[in-house]
Amino acid sequence: MWNKIYLTILAAAILAMGVLLYLPFSWLQSIGAPTTVRDNYLYYSNIGWMFLLVSSLILLIAGNVVLWKTRRSWAMWTTLLYFAISMIAQTFWLENSFFRFKQENNFASGAVSWSPLSGAVLIALAAIIVFFNQYLVKRLLDKTYPPVQSVESLPEALPTDEKNI
Repeated sequence: MWNKIYLTILAAAILAMGVLLYLPFSWLQSIGAPTTVRDNYLYYSNIGWMFLLVSSLILLIAGNVVLWKTRRSWAMWTTLLYFAISMIAQTFWLENSFFRFKQENNFASGAVSWSPLSGAVLIALAAIIVFFNQYLVKRLLDKTYPPVQSVESLPEALPTDEKNI
């Protein structure tokens, strides 16, 4: 059941993120006044950034529940994949398009866009967070509910106490 709940949340997040990536990009393709285009792009882009962070956090929490209930960590790594793909789309594609737009309309203050580098750093940081989160949850899970020992790993004979014989 938790797998289906996680997949439903993931599908909704992917759909909403797709819309929130399209809206700022459509403003960059607009033929309106450059200042209006810039302001509307920044408005929708900020909404997309906030949604990416909140949805990734919600998916990470749901992934923790899936890991706790099923002892499988696929949901944690799927959350990282969702975050990485969305971050690549935001930083490498959308922010670079906006940087070119700013250069064409004399809004740019620098000659280099740092957003791809910051996106790569954020993806690496998210991978570290997911790895340690998975490690901590598995350790807590093993301490709370120890794995069942198989029959082969049990001792051959029970220890005897010679005083009681």
